[in-house]
Amino acid sequence: MRIPIKQYMKENPDVVLVMDGGQGTELENRGIDVANPVWSTVPFINESFWCDNSSRDRVIVKQMFEDFIEAGSDILMTITYQTSFKSVSENTPLKSLEEYNGLLDRIVSFSRGCVGEDKYLIGCIGAWGAHVCSEFTGDYGPHPEEIDYLEYFKPQLENFVHSSDIDIIGFETIPNIHEVRAILSWDESVLSKPFYIGLSVHEYGVLRDGTSLQQVADLIHGLRDEGKLNPNLVSIGINCCAFNQSPMILESLHNSCPELPLVVYPNSGEIYDTVKKVWLKNENQTSTWDDVVKSYIENGARIVGGCCRTTVSDIKEVRAAVDKYAKATVKH
Repeated sequence: MRIPIKQYMKENPDVVLVMDGGQGTELENRGIDVANPVWSTVPFINESFWCDNSSRDRVIVKQMFEDFIEAGSDILMTITYQTSFKSVSENTPLKSLEEYNGLLDRIVSFSRGCVGEDKYLIGCIGAWGAHVCSEFTGDYGPHPEEIDYLEYFKPQLENFVHSSDIDIIGFETIPNIHEVRAILSWDESVLSKPFYIGLSVHEYGVLRDGTSLQQVADLIHGLRDEGKLNPNLVSIGINCCAFNQSPMILESLHNSCPELPLVVYPNSGEIYDTVKKVWLKNENQTSTWDDVVKSYIENGARIVGGCCRTTVSDIKEVRAAVDKYAKATVKH
């Protein structure tokens, strides 16, 4: 039986956990069409997924989890980035909170069954901007400070907080400082489970809305000094970011927040064409997973994985690099 993750990370300060990779990418590569407003949540909406253990999509999702574990993942995500109540209720036949909670319960239970009892499971929550495709711009309109972020997150957050299958909650691809501030303002009555925040950053190392990482660090330090920082914040970091620039960005964050364990899972290095909506090969990519993981570990990374376009093969390389450079690793 796994030790609670907050306790485990505290008692094993030299261990680096390997995350899984781009789940949506893997599902798409394996034949599931995720081009939908609810993205990789798509297979779970079809009742046949739940009624037929041999259904094509169910077999694909289960095999994806198994392949990431075989590649060396210690900590894996629920496939729920685009599964907010707003996204689900506006784009699927499921309209009520009761139906929504039933869906999340099923997804989380299925995910736990796939990863087993020894692996850690992240309850994945996408940014507020995910439902309006602005997690890569940080453009939350003229008054982002007036958005009720808790109202948006609350249905998914409450479900994950009360789930015994979820070990840690991950707020992913957060591009706007007002959203960061809102999440950090929630005390243990709202967020009673370990959580981390993955920041959405430009390749030159600032939040998508232009906020510097030093400003993010100042926010965290200010809350801590006031005794208002939720003790369940176990990590902060970057995800869905440029592969080549990710070591420099993580180093900057580490320098600003040296006391916090960091999480990092970059994209594959390919470049997304926002006009044509396709991924293009990056002709200037020079770094390797061995290079970047070594730098991550030297700069405080405790959880390392991959985001968009990363595959099982990428996670194998991450595992090899973690085993090579970390002072301690999870015993398999």
